Amino acid sequence: MARTISAASSLDCLNRGTHSLIDVRSEGEFAKASIPGFRNAPILTNEERHAVGLCYRLQGQQAAIDLGYQLVNPSRENRVSGWIDLGSGHKDLPILVSCWRGGMRSQFATEWIHSRGRDAWRIEGGYKAVRAELMNEFLKPKLFYILAGRTGSGKTELLKQISIEEKIDIENLAAHRGSSFGRILERPQPSQATFENALALGLRTAIRPILLEDESKVIGRLHLPEPFFRAMSSSSIIQLDVLLAERCRTIYQEYVANPLAKGTDRSLLKTQLIGSVLSIKKRFGGALTEIVIKLIESAFARQDEEMESHGLWIECLLTEYYDRAYDHFDSRNQRNIAFRGNYEECKQWIISQYV
Repeated sequence: MARTISAASSLDCLNRGTHSLIDVRSEGEFAKASIPGFRNAPILTNEERHAVGLCYRLQGQQAAIDLGYQLVNPSRENRVSGWIDLGSGHKDLPILVSCWRGGMRSQFATEWIHSRGRDAWRIEGGYKAVRAELMNEFLKPKLFYILAGRTGSGKTELLKQISIEEKIDIENLAAHRGSSFGRILERPQPSQATFENALALGLRTAIRPILLEDESKVIGRLHLPEPFFRAMSSSSIIQLDVLLAERCRTIYQEYVANPLAKGTDRSLLKTQLIGSVLSIKKRFGGALTEIVIKLIESAFARQDEEMESHGLWIECLLTEYYDRAYDHFDSRNQRNIAFRGNYEECKQWIISQYV
């Protein structure tokens, strides 16, 4: 019989990058909730799992197991070969296999891999136990440095520029920039569970304070876990101060120049930007919303795509909406500012804390 490994130990292997980890749940289960670093290779596809589940409800466990064998047998060898191929990156170490609860699916998978002469271990408790282990991370005391600043200050870029292990790019994990315009990103947002799992993985091995970008509790259709958000709210702030003109250039680059350079259709981009403005109409006000939309249309009507064409609507949006919201939040919350400076000063200060 194949050996087993605890959920906690499997996460240690994942963090070290020493083993290949496979999730043999169906594609649908994996899409709803998964652990980053695990690769999906179902033992039962969506359709097969549905049929087996229906059989279980109508005829009982043994009939369901027999049906599972019948459905898988024609493609069993190909599936086992696929698992072994996924484990080829770490040939001298066992493949770690997970299903929903560490039950029959991962048991059969590890036994079949063993029958081909390849070592494989079943993860005790499966995905459910691994997720429980990760959720415990949010309950442990954590120290953070929060990189704060007005919209367009370049917080995300500065976070990327800092070469330290103790940082988490929340917006990247959420596939959303955290503002009303964040949905323009090409990647769809992950499920809430998958997002939480990825966030917890980033917390698990940190010893020193973790560098994070300042975020609201809601990021697109996702939300930060309550204990995590509370810890962020009481953490030390690194305040990034950037001139309005520079912030306008940053917004232009991120939301206009870069998408167009990647081949985004101009009409589609204009529609997306206007849609984002309309999404904040209730808070922004009808008159200002109409002004910004007209400025966007005017900018895209021009043949050139220079900063000057888009600067008016970007500046209006920053000063009349985002800055006002920032000032309102700032006036109502006392924050512990550990350092304040421009982009380069903040970068150097952060690096000095991790030397």
